[in-house]
Amino acid sequence: MKNKKTLIIVESPNKVKKIASFLGPDFSVRSTVGHIMDLVKTKTNPLGVNIEKDYEPKYAILPDKKDKVSAIIDAINDCDNIICCADGDLEGECISFHVKDCLESSGLPIKRAIFNEITKSAVLKAVQNTTELNEAKYHAQQGRRVLDRLVGFMVSPYLIKTLGPGLSAGRVQSVSCRIIIDREREIESFKPEEYWNIFSTLAKPTDLFDKFTAKYTKKIINQTDADKIKKDLDKDIYTVSNVDAKEKKRNPLPPLTTPKLQQAAAGRFGFSVSKTMKIAQSLYESGLVTYIRTDSTNISAEAITMARNWLTSNNYNIPIKPNFYASSANSQAAHECIRPSDLDKTPDKVFLTDDNKKLYKLIWERFIACQMEPAIYDTMAITINTSSGHELKASGRALKYKGFLAIATDLMSYKKEGDEDDIQLPHLSINDKLVLVDPKVQAEQKFTQPPPRYSEAGLVKELEKRGIGRPSTYADIIEKIKGRGYVELKGKIYHGTELGKKVVDILVKNFKFMEIDYTANMEKQLDDIAEGKLTYVEMLDSFFKPFQIELKAAYDQGIMEYEEICKCGGKMFVRHGMYGLYVRCINYKISCNNTFSCDVVDGKVIKKEFVREAVEGVYCPKCENGMVEKNGKWGRYYSCVDYPHCVGSRKIPFGVKCEKCGVNEMYQTSFSGIPKLACMGYPSCKNIIDIPKGKNVDWINPDDLQSKKPKKYIKKVLSAKRK
Repeated sequence: MKNKKTLIIVESPNKVKKIASFLGPDFSVRSTVGHIMDLVKTKTNPLGVNIEKDYEPKYAILPDKKDKVSAIIDAINDCDNIICCADGDLEGECISFHVKDCLESSGLPIKRAIFNEITKSAVLKAVQNTTELNEAKYHAQQGRRVLDRLVGFMVSPYLIKTLGPGLSAGRVQSVSCRIIIDREREIESFKPEEYWNIFSTLAKPTDLFDKFTAKYTKKIINQTDADKIKKDLDKDIYTVSNVDAKEKKRNPLPPLTTPKLQQAAAGRFGFSVSKTMKIAQSLYESGLVTYIRTDSTNISAEAITMARNWLTSNNYNIPIKPNFYASSANSQAAHECIRPSDLDKTPDKVFLTDDNKKLYKLIWERFIACQMEPAIYDTMAITINTSSGHELKASGRALKYKGFLAIATDLMSYKKEGDEDDIQLPHLSINDKLVLVDPKVQAEQKFTQPPPRYSEAGLVKELEKRGIGRPSTYADIIEKIKGRGYVELKGKIYHGTELGKKVVDILVKNFKFMEIDYTANMEKQLDDIAEGKLTYVEMLDSFFKPFQIELKAAYDQGIMEYEEICKCGGKMFVRHGMYGLYVRCINYKISCNNTFSCDVVDGKVIKKEFVREAVEGVYCPKCENGMVEKNGKWGRYYSCVDYPHCVGSRKIPFGVKCEKCGVNEMYQTSFSGIPKLACMGYPSCKNIIDIPKGKNVDWINPDDLQSKKPKKYIKKVLSAKRK
């Protein structure tokens, strides 16, 4: 009888071949390609969550994963054991439970195994030491998924009704957007203050070439004071009043976590968060590095031994005891840092693309450096007094012992505010006299700067610091708020948009989940569920009951209302359209077509006034007032300046006479979205011609831009117009 196999189920298809080669013929390896199930939306339950029944989620197999599930089910025929080897995070636990749901009818035992690196020893050890599926971690993932569904599916419709189509809200994405918008407003309200820096370039009289720069220590806020101090310093006698020389240690940085990897890659290589994670995932799947979604700096005992052995065998000094690093309070202690799987695979020995090699080298160097000795500097801080009573200071340092810097090349990561410059000052003693040398005394006017806008690395750092979201979600968060137009990327810096400000304002006004501390606390509660300290229902109850009250109150306030009543007697409300905010009558397209553009400033609706100059020599055929040029459905036309009280209008001559009737001018219009010229004598003359070559066409029918026709059709129309 043929021996049955053990079915191994992993997330990524890129792992299958490598893991199968480690395990041999007694194992069959299949991939789920990520999640296989998600919350299902129905007419009776559009949320996919039964709020009345302890927030019970309703899952269904994703349509594009039915073939993957079928392949896994087919593989069971040759197997008598099933081991889920999805990733060790909450998402991996969720996938494992969904696999169990799909295969439960087989009656086969389903176990769990987790490996932190795709190496033969790690995989074999994991499948030989299986555990039960972790229900607490599954409930924590469900809590996050249901929370996000409740906020997204219940707040987004309110946002759309309030501001218009195409908008959305999210429990984490909206708070992340708020961080950028808050910084934008800080910058807008910032008032720069003047200050001055004064430097004296000095040297010992016996060695004028060994010069250094000392800075005036007191705050100077105007040019009058700066000029006076500079005048004193230009003629003063300088004397060394204090010398503080000592040895300072600089410890290596901790090994990399996901957010620190994202920040370092952005700072050193200019990688986006999504690019960093894509490369890191490929390094993990190829077995070069350990699991890349972690917020912990923990290092396993085996990895520490591996690092210390490698350093010793390569003639590097190591500290007497291993270096250990404290993780943040929000990190998941069971996880390990990001590190190389095999230290002998040094960056110069692996064959990778340039970008992949850069990231691998960063991970490799940061890990091996974290187990090395500190770098040691000789530092010197000098205080100098002048004959007119002013004080200046100078500082510098010189590297005495490289320590971890013999390996680490990302030196900027180790630079901290307040560090001495890497310069060596001349040997000085108390009471030494100094003289001015070129460029002597320099005074520089400066102005305080607003806090900087966020780069992608800066935003990740802020999200990590505030405890918002999880490292694995940062790339998706950033893409969502950028894709919705709430923020825009200019160069490598994020700017808040007017739309983003309006969305943040209305959400902050109505919903507690927009409070940054509240959102961070929700993440803590999800961790408590994973650790068995809190139940799924308790957490959702604490959120949803107040949230329901907030949502009802927000709807009861109605759509943002314009203070004036429409000419038809109906109320008017603010909407968001393709071209920004506008006010529209409640009876629009029923009995009234009144709309106008607006802005919302500090919660108040302000009508945009468009001033058009009357066209010289053109008069209204109805009231003989002047006329202005406007864009209409069928092209440009003249409209009475007294519109809407007078609806007089005229077509605009294009500058071509009708060849058919020989009397009337031709005007530009549109047929099937294509610009044409038509005779003004219609209906007595129905002549229509193409626009003559060489004539400019700078008008596009607004209806084409809002058309529901396929994009290919619209592109064809616009292309024809350009020609």
